[in-house]
Amino acid sequence: MEPLEWCRQRLLVKGNPLTASLPFAAPENRNAILALRAVITEVASIPGTVTEPDIALAKLDWWRRALVEQLPHPAVRALAETGAVERLDDRWFSELVDGVTLTLDNPRFEHREQAWEYFMKIGGPAARLEAGLIGADQADSDALAVLGANGCLVRQVRDLGLDAHANRWLVPLDIQAEFQVSRQDALQKKASTGFNGMVRQWLADGLRRTAQARQSLDAETAWRQRHLLIQHALDYRLATRLARRPQRVLEGRLLPGQFGNVWTAWRTARRLRAKSPARY
Repeated sequence: MEPLEWCRQRLLVKGNPLTASLPFAAPENRNAILALRAVITEVASIPGTVTEPDIALAKLDWWRRALVEQLPHPAVRALAETGAVERLDDRWFSELVDGVTLTLDNPRFEHREQAWEYFMKIGGPAARLEAGLIGADQADSDALAVLGANGCLVRQVRDLGLDAHANRWLVPLDIQAEFQVSRQDALQKKASTGFNGMVRQWLADGLRRTAQARQSLDAETAWRQRHLLIQHALDYRLATRLARRPQRVLEGRLLPGQFGNVWTAWRTARRLRAKSPARY
């Protein structure tokens, strides 16, 4: 099987937001973004598919070398064939692996700023990689990394119920104290008033940070980096659905429908294009 076809079969499946966002990326970048996303997915999925920490660390070390030494893997080959490797900074590959390594532990956070630093280390490098692929400078890369971190926060909130049952609880102590909640609240069938408030506040914190980051991007850059901004719009859609009804967090993993994702992607791309001088 050809490397890019392997990536398509791996990622362009029902329920994956990439199926909604990728068609709106610039045609000349779509295959490179697909290959990059395949690599990121392969690396990020290791903690959830391997139960032994030593094995997970060995796999992550393999990926650390694979991306530098071009070891045999369909996603790595796809990166090379699309020319993406030549446009990327190896430093962010290493940062990506470092961030995923952090998820092997069960960290505890005293306050929300510590949790945000954690999300920046996990989601930031992935966003920086794609931003660099499209040619972002350092300032724009920093802003887009914030969007990647927020995506991690949103998914963390979405999975609070599942994580609580797996004895994993990453909610910072300050927000637990503010709303008088604990892991036990996420084990209940019905969300408490405190749990609802905590979910909404934590999501609002992330969205506040991304609003500032988006404002720092000029219209031309936003259009050029539209795929990352469309992905952020899909994260925003998920966050608003969770905030509207936090009870969903306790009912399983919420997966927004494909039609709504495509509509959101189209509307975001249309708005970004309308503001960009590149539309002419």
